[in-house]
Amino acid sequence: MTKVYGIVILITTLFVGFLLGYSIPPFIHAGVFSDREQKGVEIIVDEDLEKFYDDLYKSDEDDDE
Repeated sequence: MTKVYGIVILITTLFVGFLLGYSIPPFIHAGVFSDREQKGVEIIVDEDLEKFYDDLYKSDEDDDE
């Protein structure tokens, strides 16, 4: 019975480690765990990209009519 508990704890620890491995790096990239004044990731949207998304929205409206 002690072997079963050990296996359950091992599998649980591996699973939690796997989840933390995928969730911690985005927080580090965004500056949550750093001393930066401004938290978050800056997204730069130029006029061409904004026009592209506006045109996508317009084409959806045209299809509905």
